[in-house]
Amino acid sequence: MDIHLDGAEQRLKAWQVVDGGAILSTFDKKEDAFRFVLDRGARVWLQWGRTVIGGQSTPYDFAAQFQQDSVGRIMKRLHGSESGTWFWTCHEGGARGTVKTKDEAVIEVERAYTRRIVKADWRRT
Repeated sequence: MDIHLDGAEQRLKAWQVVDGGAILSTFDKKEDAFRFVLDRGARVWLQWGRTVIGGQSTPYDFAAQFQQDSVGRIMKRLHGSESGTWFWTCHEGGARGTVKTKDEAVIEVERAYTRRIVKADWRRT
């Protein structure tokens, strides 16, 4: 399941949840669209690219974005006892961990970001 934005970049009209090219539902609020995705056990797909620091990219280091916002990062550990594993972090909320594969790291960042937007892990008072 994927989430797409419909409308001009500066004047957002609606949030559409799309699966395999079919529009499943349309929402006025980002949070409602993310909740729809999460309630179905899915996650929002993020845009991934190489992490660039000081104009240089590092091998095995990728950054996640949603629209223009940087939301997470994954890195392959190359040294030490965790060599070969992938570290992941979602910038907002501080969710992070270590997994065996790059694909698992991507899933964890996307899942954590989806949960963060809908405040799924916030304490209820």
